[in-house]
Amino acid sequence: MTKRTMVLLGFLALAVASRFLILLNPSWANFSPVSSMALFAGAYALNQRQAILWSILPIWISNLILNNVVYPQYFDGFSWGVDFVHLSIFAGIAFIGSRISSISSFVGANIISVLGFFILSNLAVWAGDTIGYGFKVGNAVVYAKDFSGLMTCYAAALPFLKNAIVSQFLFSTVLFGGFELVKNKVPALQR
Repeated sequence: MTKRTMVLLGFLALAVASRFLILLNPSWANFSPVSSMALFAGAYALNQRQAILWSILPIWISNLILNNVVYPQYFDGFSWGVDFVHLSIFAGIAFIGSRISSISSFVGANIISVLGFFILSNLAVWAGDTIGYGFKVGNAVVYAKDFSGLMTCYAAALPFLKNAIVSQFLFSTVLFGGFELVKNKVPALQR
């Protein structure tokens, strides 16, 4: 494993660890590095396959811990942490990250990532029982399968959007800026 790969994986490990910040205060819901991790992996991985793997593997591992240790009441028995909706969204965000080439594309990629995640993940929550997505019966919120139900779902998710936007730009700035600073000081980290 190259020094560059080890440093990149170290940055991703720190981002995964920060996913557990929600345990300190529930009001930090959606204050998470996962979307920023996916952008970062997309931008710095050696290829698209590695970017997708680096995007979904940390999420899957942290899901295993969160679902089985912190939130077991929402699952019937052991949770394997596989959430195809979210993992697919993060794979898409890694693809967006691979297109970052300037400050403006960095800002645009972050905006697209946070809003895309909000729109697609809440669409899946709204569709929930229809597509077999959601938590065990009794813990899931079931929305009417009409436009009003969809808007109710999005309205219920709006309080989480602020934390998502703030964390998206904070973690992306730390990950991208931190790696660029380290990369400029250590030539072995450059491609």
